[in-house]
Amino acid sequence: MDDRGLANTLGQAIRQAHTLTLGALPLLYPILDTLDLRGIVNAVRPTKADVDLGLVALVLVLNRLMAPHPLYGVNRWLTQTILPTALELSVSKLYDQRLGRALDALYPNLGEIWARLVVRAVQVWDLDLSVLHWDITSVYFTGDYTQSELLRRGYSRDKRPDTKQVNLEADVTHGTRVPVGYRVLPGQTADITCPPAHLQALLRLLNRPELVTLHLRPVLVSDGKMVTPQAIRDCHEHGFFYLGPLAKTKATKRLLRSVFAEELAAHELAYRPKRQAQDPTFVPYQGVWRPFHVTTPPPSDQPQAAQKVYTDRALVVWSAGKARLDVGKRRTYLKRLLNELDHIRRQLNQGRYAERDYVVERVGSVRRGNPTKDLVWWDLQGSDGQLRLQFHLDRDRLAAVQLLDGRYALGTNANHLTADQALRLFKGQDDAEKQFKALKSPLAVRPVFLHNDQRIEGLVFVTLVALLVRSLLFVQCKQADLNVSVDRIVAEFAPWSVVDLVLADGSQVRQVATPTEFEAEVMARLGVPACERYLAPLTR
Repeated sequence: MDDRGLANTLGQAIRQAHTLTLGALPLLYPILDTLDLRGIVNAVRPTKADVDLGLVALVLVLNRLMAPHPLYGVNRWLTQTILPTALELSVSKLYDQRLGRALDALYPNLGEIWARLVVRAVQVWDLDLSVLHWDITSVYFTGDYTQSELLRRGYSRDKRPDTKQVNLEADVTHGTRVPVGYRVLPGQTADITCPPAHLQALLRLLNRPELVTLHLRPVLVSDGKMVTPQAIRDCHEHGFFYLGPLAKTKATKRLLRSVFAEELAAHELAYRPKRQAQDPTFVPYQGVWRPFHVTTPPPSDQPQAAQKVYTDRALVVWSAGKARLDVGKRRTYLKRLLNELDHIRRQLNQGRYAERDYVVERVGSVRRGNPTKDLVWWDLQGSDGQLRLQFHLDRDRLAAVQLLDGRYALGTNANHLTADQALRLFKGQDDAEKQFKALKSPLAVRPVFLHNDQRIEGLVFVTLVALLVRSLLFVQCKQADLNVSVDRIVAEFAPWSVVDLVLADGSQVRQVATPTEFEAEVMARLGVPACERYLAPLTR
């Protein structure tokens, strides 16, 4: 029988065909099963309901990972997947109000559930917690949310100051980007106020019985919000190490000027960004250690205690790329300031520009907020109608500023770090930033139509668990020497389906569609169980 005849015969034998989404379930479910999400949730928050909370949490996390939907869309999504069979669940029981009530029920125990999941991940995947990257982002919401204590207007990293937001801080591991800690904060929370509570939360995690014997005191890498006097004091008192840029104070500028260009040039660093790995024009980073002193305030609960002075180290770094940015930024702002001052000078003694007070106000407005304002000397002489404006570039001040081009200082109390190690760890700070991008894009953290703070925090928890799973999949790919992104894996697995066939004699056949070459290679390299297991109820 030729191919056409075979096709006709099969076509006559098949009365109906229906597809169900399998997607990346064969890669994601084993991780969730190993983490024991369902078991942990049910152990911490047992219930006698016909659908246990652990199962609801599992479904919500899988939805975030495979095809994020608002709560009202999860039920419909489930009907299009193989999950009702694999998890032995009745889709009709997972309607949006029930999902919302499940988030309410989980809320009091979110911290304990998360901690147990992290401990499990550390134990099974042998995660390295010696370096953690800490960062904060904001997540905006549309709607009024007048009763919310979390949703507030504040500094928007999403460039949406017109909306309310929550702030989210997280700690992720270096290199593997696994989230191990997070906190949901009111949207108006200032970054600089976060370090004390952040350190206390991290201490509680590391001091859990399952982890305390590891004696973990990581290097905490962050941007400038961690390197405050109070945060430095807390790091010293609790045995943590910190690493981050020093604020641009007068003391920091003196520190930067204390290193001569010749000394920097004699201390090239080995770090090279991946994107410039093969660039023959790359100019190496340079770095020199200097001591720096910081006076810390007494603890808030001991206001009468004496101040403490710590002597830590600062790595003065020079970067050719930053030097170019500094020069370009200064040139742009200087040109803007000089042009605007020249415009004022040409308008002098005409209309309102004949009034001295108005001209002083206009000069102040063009200088306000311009970072180069101190580089331009100006003087206004004369009375109303007889005004003369002079200005010129202060060459001495310009030369002093140019000495700092390309330089910044990284403060740390980690005396065991070399200059190369300190710079490399700091440059890994984008690990946290990349995870925040995953939260807002493929995992779609921003909830819709959640009417109380408990549900908002619950859905953030679900999204963080999904991020944990993605990160552990990334770890498995690295261990298998599989150089492919999680985004690509999830996207290429997304169309994979299970086919239900109803034959002419009334019998039914269910089978997994033939995997693509990419799908087959990924599954083989990762060593995951056969995908046919999802055609029947999974054993618990």
